Amino acid sequence: MRSTLLIFFLLVFGFVYSQGNDPTFALTKGDQIEDLMLRYTELGEFNGSILVVEEGEVIYENTLGFADFEDQEPLDATTPFYLASLAKQFTAMGIMMLVEEGKISYEDKIARFFPLMPQIYKGITVNELLTHTSGVKDYFKMGIVKPGLRNIDVYEALVNRPQLDFAPGTKYSYSNSGYVLLAMIIQIASGELYDDFMQERIFGPLKMEQTFVLTNHSPEHYYAKGYTEKLKPYDYDLYTYGDGGIFSTAEDLLKWHNALSTNELVSSKSLLKAYTPVELANGQKRRYGYGWEIGNNLYGKLVFHTGGLAGYRTYIERQLGNSNLIILLTNTSNEHLLEIRNKLVKILDGRAYTMPDEG
Repeated sequence: MRSTLLIFFLLVFGFVYSQGNDPTFALTKGDQIEDLMLRYTELGEFNGSILVVEEGEVIYENTLGFADFEDQEPLDATTPFYLASLAKQFTAMGIMMLVEEGKISYEDKIARFFPLMPQIYKGITVNELLTHTSGVKDYFKMGIVKPGLRNIDVYEALVNRPQLDFAPGTKYSYSNSGYVLLAMIIQIASGELYDDFMQERIFGPLKMEQTFVLTNHSPEHYYAKGYTEKLKPYDYDLYTYGDGGIFSTAEDLLKWHNALSTNELVSSKSLLKAYTPVELANGQKRRYGYGWEIGNNLYGKLVFHTGGLAGYRTYIERQLGNSNLIILLTNTSNEHLLEIRNKLVKILDGRAYTMPDEG
């Protein structure tokens, strides 16, 4: 009997051991991401959409949690999220398209578009607005933010209280006001409302069917409601656009990524300019281009951007050297987004990572 049991345990041990060493039984990267995201969801630390591409192929896509916690309405892949500052890359694209069409220039002074603005602003260039080197004060620091705030309200505040944080081109300082002005320039140069321009020139052609700009004249749209981390309602209530104002899904952002990868909207020369760090007057560089932060990994250049306002936290990263992509969209004021991003990068790179713990 003992010998029979010994043989049985040896056989079982041998089978398990062989499984552990057989690469065919190893978890795929998609499986690892699934385990990671389900764990974050169980801990209440992720509610939203995720999409991960490795070398041009989607290896993981999922939507977890609720669009409306009061009604317990689940999210699905077609539920739009407020993108917050991820909208800046679309505004920058609009400017690049108009530059390629010869309607504007990066070196145009904004006096061309806003002749009634105070003299202090008139020497600022389109390039400086794009790269946050204009010195225009961020309207979030001007005490004017209120529900229903519009672009014209931001413009009037700048006109009525003319001031610059620094001489244009000498420093970098993130300015939502600059991108509000860029959206207005798109309207002036194209003769179209910003939301119509985005729909006709970008969202429509790319079949981004769940993507839209929210303005004070928009029809009603369905989207994921915003919440605090303690799940108290914290919804988006502004009507500014250019710096924000766009809602989208992970699947639509994949279409956006693919269009950028194939130069579908503008030339590779324009995109190279968008992905080049801005140079300040003193020769120093800041790793921001046109609507994108710029970095590097082992495979080459990567471009990325974070977004956050009200209950929404968002992230997109495009690794240009290996065609990897990470998209994270959440609606519960997620404080763990960059932590999750770092673990996803480790999975993609085949490096060790830790699962989130109960604490």
